[in-house]
Amino acid sequence: MTCQEFIKYGKEKGFTDIQIVEETSNNIDSSYINEKLDANNSSFSISYFVKAEKDNKTVKISTDYLEKNIIDLLDLKIENEDSSYQDEYLTDLTNNNSLSLEKIDITDEIKTLKTIYKLKENNNIKSITSCYSGSSYKKRIVNSKSVDISTTKKVYDFYIEVLVEKNGNIVSHSSSALKTNKEQINIEKITLDTIEEAKKMLIKEQLETKKYNLILSNTVAGSILSQIIAGLYANNIRKKTSFFLNKKDEKIFSEKINIVEDPRNKNYPGFTLFDDDGVPTKKKQIIDKGILKTYLYNIKEAKIANLESTGNSYGEVGVRNLYLLPGTKNKEDLFLDIKNGLYITDYMGSANTSIDIATGNISIQVFGFIIENGKIKCGFEPCILTTTFEEIFNNVEEIGNDLEFFSSRAGSPSLYIKNISIVAK
Repeated sequence: MTCQEFIKYGKEKGFTDIQIVEETSNNIDSSYINEKLDANNSSFSISYFVKAEKDNKTVKISTDYLEKNIIDLLDLKIENEDSSYQDEYLTDLTNNNSLSLEKIDITDEIKTLKTIYKLKENNNIKSITSCYSGSSYKKRIVNSKSVDISTTKKVYDFYIEVLVEKNGNIVSHSSSALKTNKEQINIEKITLDTIEEAKKMLIKEQLETKKYNLILSNTVAGSILSQIIAGLYANNIRKKTSFFLNKKDEKIFSEKINIVEDPRNKNYPGFTLFDDDGVPTKKKQIIDKGILKTYLYNIKEAKIANLESTGNSYGEVGVRNLYLLPGTKNKEDLFLDIKNGLYITDYMGSANTSIDIATGNISIQVFGFIIENGKIKCGFEPCILTTTFEEIFNNVEEIGNDLEFFSSRAGSPSLYIKNISIVAK
């Protein structure tokens, strides 16, 4: 059943408005363990998110197909819906288009995966696992008001994990790259850098429990940022489960902190011309010189707050291409500023650790390296980093120029942060 046929049937069943978000993806991925092919996959998928209005009520449903029974399910939801919530539906026809999925070709990159095991320099390398994928996406919105618009993008993802062993000591270290242009992913360089860092991790020292000056890698900083920013989602503000409640237009972080969302930047992996509600996206300053400028809304949350949507509907409220504005120094220059400190390259949450958007507390298990006189000395035994949203972004001394995105949601450059507590195990 086509989108138009689905809408026609819905109108016959008494629905006054129907809007369909159709998401299509084509993915090719391949992985190697050393020189042997581990997986080689190709997939194509289509999914739909439908919202419909009847009797001044709006209901929504996600589905993998469009058939008459989906309209029947929507009708049943309307009957049991006790809210009079009415949504908004696109009416502007000027941007109607018919874009197609872009082609993906990673033939050369797959060949390179097979050869990178040869980059190992000594017998300490136990194994190298590498993965490369290319994905093409299309989002289309069709509705009962004759709107039919599309947005497309391509994303390439490389992941490398190196396992090193010496005297029975085994260490795993990984790196990744996510780009919209595959020419920007240097597979060999990333692999060699990861091997070098993995070898330095073979020697680990136990840290003391105290405050350290440290550098968060761009991937760690971006991942933490993507979790913190959920505190700005309007649903969390409305439920009063956010550290950022009642802090709009207040200075909450250092003047060095500028956070931007730029979904229309084609160079970043979250590129989209509109959100899932069909609201056009735009570049916006979320934190300007440490001052919180806006919360983030989809149509539903905006109506509850009697405001306009900020174009942040992605399933629920979300972000695309959000990042901390980079500085001018590269990572090596940041290292030179540290006589004794830490370089955090990975983290994880466990039973008693978390990033809590309600309290603003951060307690996470971290991994990485000891920095001595501006250079990586060796690894350190896993420990717990404890801080708060306010402390981590008020203690930023320098911001790197190495902006990277770990997902379509958020990215960050490396961050040099002073006086953060580390609890040794």
